[in-house]
Amino acid sequence: MIEGVTRPAGIRGRIMWNSVRGVSILLAVLLLVALAWTRAWAQGEESTPRYVIYYNSDASPPEALIGTPYTHVILSFVTVAPGETDDGRVSLVVPGKIAPALAVIGRLQAEGKRVLISFGGGDMRLDDYTGLVGREALLADTIMDFISAHGLDGVDIDFEVSAALHGRRQPGVFDGRRFLIDLTAALDKRLPAVALISHAPQAPYLDPAWHGGPYLDVLRTVGDSIDWITVQYYNNPAYQAPVGWRIVGQFPRPFATSYAGIVNSPWPPEKTLVGLPVYRDDASSGHLPPQRIVSEVVCPLRDRYGREFGGLTGWQFSTLTRDHRFWNDRMWGAVAGSGCEG
Repeated sequence: MIEGVTRPAGIRGRIMWNSVRGVSILLAVLLLVALAWTRAWAQGEESTPRYVIYYNSDASPPEALIGTPYTHVILSFVTVAPGETDDGRVSLVVPGKIAPALAVIGRLQAEGKRVLISFGGGDMRLDDYTGLVGREALLADTIMDFISAHGLDGVDIDFEVSAALHGRRQPGVFDGRRFLIDLTAALDKRLPAVALISHAPQAPYLDPAWHGGPYLDVLRTVGDSIDWITVQYYNNPAYQAPVGWRIVGQFPRPFATSYAGIVNSPWPPEKTLVGLPVYRDDASSGHLPPQRIVSEVVCPLRDRYGREFGGLTGWQFSTLTRDHRFWNDRMWGAVAGSGCEG
């Protein structure tokens, strides 16, 4: 018996005690159900397909995103201040070109968009991450504070240090798989249930023939904590063409990192997005004219997976070219399914 608590005596006392205990058990069960429902509700709010765009440039003002059909906007990238991890601190660096977008978050959310911040990117090198290894919880705290301060809806992880994902790493190179697993787990533990966590792996990272497919280990270990992945089908020519095989995936034996191949890994189609550059100068390779994206990528995947098609992600937003304007105005029809008829 718990010290200081006296069980009531007699039949009336036993009834009272059992009633109190029964109510306590009922309340505990209801709390567990409520927590589970909250998580399910949060995930249910994420309908598919998603139509995601990265905002990484001040070539067009962030206000131009207002009224576009994108379901999610990812502001990119925040990185870490060099050297600050040496004394136990972690500070995020926000590039000036995306700072104005922080003031537009509420207006984007008001029209139903969800706005995330992306951590990492191609400019973060091996040395930038080394001081974060073993401090993933501290980094997660810092990212959570940033998300809370700016009213963001979640975080995107764009890790592109290939050397850290090799099966046999060079001396002194940290384990990128473990870092991604620990960071994702730490974020999931700290962020509210309604917050989003996405990842943006390059296509080779999901290939079993490339160092064992390191990102497959990440998905197997913390996949339940990840709302979706955007597979970068660009800047890696061997994983981009021909489109039907390398990106969409042709049966009966689709290419390993094609959409169909990843879904066969297994990973849910509704949590898999195709990532492509919007304009030819947005990547060194992999750009497709938007009409080809509709006819060769989006519509075949819509036809095959229906509402389970995870969606499309564009790198990156602007209003300056015809390709950008097609993405901003017309691409959504195909992603949603109405533009694939006939």
